[in-house]
Amino acid sequence: MDDKKIAVILAVRYNSTRLPKKCLLPLAGEASIIELIVKRLKKSRTINDVIIATTSDSYIYLKEIIEKLNCNFYIGDEENVLARYVEAAEKYGVDIIVRATGDNPLVSVKALDLIVAHHKKTNADLSHYDKLPYGSGVEVINYNALKYASDNSKDMFEKEHITQYIYRNPDKFNIEFPLAPDSFNCETLHTTVDTEEDYQNVQKIFERYNNNIYLEIDTIIKDLK
Repeated sequence: MDDKKIAVILAVRYNSTRLPKKCLLPLAGEASIIELIVKRLKKSRTINDVIIATTSDSYIYLKEIIEKLNCNFYIGDEENVLARYVEAAEKYGVDIIVRATGDNPLVSVKALDLIVAHHKKTNADLSHYDKLPYGSGVEVINYNALKYASDNSKDMFEKEHITQYIYRNPDKFNIEFPLAPDSFNCETLHTTVDTEEDYQNVQKIFERYNNNIYLEIDTIIKDLK
């Protein structure tokens, strides 16, 4: 029996540079982007937990939302996001980490479940779909691989972008980078929220589908094609 704990660790911070306070912006009838993302992720059939990994400066703004959503959380280093992920995984006993971020309100839960299954089947250290819309995918990483990266990385870029050590050292890890299934394959579609323009565009997408917060990316791609 597979008893490994699989959890989404969701990196969230309040002080974003290009679009300040974006995680708290309302979207699709929800009070905030972060609430919408957590509700979407909890629809996954394969994960056991959603953990918000944030910083002490951001937590004061997120506290009420975390309590409202009954969400586990971890407060860690602002710059060393890699250490924050490893420590969050250790606190909650996570074996397989699904990395998601607080600026992707159209994260695909269907694709998440598929890539987790692929990750387990191939015994990968890291798995990530290629050609998925930018902002709709996740990375799946074994705790041991991430811990090794954290212990051995000396580069601040790698500590800020948590899987870069693994990508830069492919000889040390089993990395799976499969092509996304056809119904999810549309790399020209941009679904992340980095700027005000991104925010407006994503708002329009949800409005087009009656503000269904569980709108899946394959539905949008089918209509685009």
